[in-house]
Amino acid sequence: MNAATVIWLVVLVALLVLFMLTVRRLSVLMGRTRDLERYQKLVKQLDRRLGEVADPFVTQLDEIRRRSGEPRTLGESLPGVQDALRAIAAEARAAKVPGGLSREAGAFTVELERAVRAGDLVGHGMDALLADRGSRELEAQTSLKRGALNMRHAREASTRLAAEIVALRPADLLDRVEQQPARNGAGPTRATYIVDDEPDEGR
Repeated sequence: MNAATVIWLVVLVALLVLFMLTVRRLSVLMGRTRDLERYQKLVKQLDRRLGEVADPFVTQLDEIRRRSGEPRTLGESLPGVQDALRAIAAEARAAKVPGGLSREAGAFTVELERAVRAGDLVGHGMDALLADRGSRELEAQTSLKRGALNMRHAREASTRLAAEIVALRPADLLDRVEQQPARNGAGPTRATYIVDDEPDEGR
C-alpha cells in the first residue's frame, strides 16, 4: 500500500469520525429541542391556569379587605381555589425538566408553591373572619393582607419566569453542565418575600 493510499484512508477515517460526531450532536440537539418544547408548553399552561385562579381570587380578597365584598361567598369558593392551586403546583413538581433547565424550573415551581401557601394563609384569615368574633378581626385582616400580597407576588414572578423559560432555545442549554438529570421540586431556590410570620426557609 503506497503512501497516497494511506493518506486517503486517514482522511476518510477522519471525515467519518467528524460525520458521526456531527450526527450525534444533531441527535442530542433534536432530543433536547423536543424536551424543551414539551416543557415550555407545560409551563405556559400552568402559568395560564394560575392566572385564571389567582387573578379573580386576589380581586375578591381586595374587595373584602375594603369591606365591599361578601366574605361568605369567598369562603365557599376557597376550597376549590386551594385545590386548583395545589394541582398546578403538583403538576409542576412532577414534570420532567430538560437538562440544563433545573434552576429556572426550580424557581418556577417555588412560585407556584408560594401561591399554594398564600391560599392557605387566606384560608386561615377567612376562618378568623367568619368566626364572627371581634377579638380575631386584626388576625383575620393581617392574614388576608399577607395572603393577597403574596399571591400577587407569586403570580407576577411565575409569569416572569415562564416568559424566561419560553424564550430559551435548545442551543442555550447545550453548554450547561449538570451532574444528574433534573427532576423538579428540589433545589436551593427560594422566594424573596414573606408568606408567614417568619421568612420562608423552603419548608
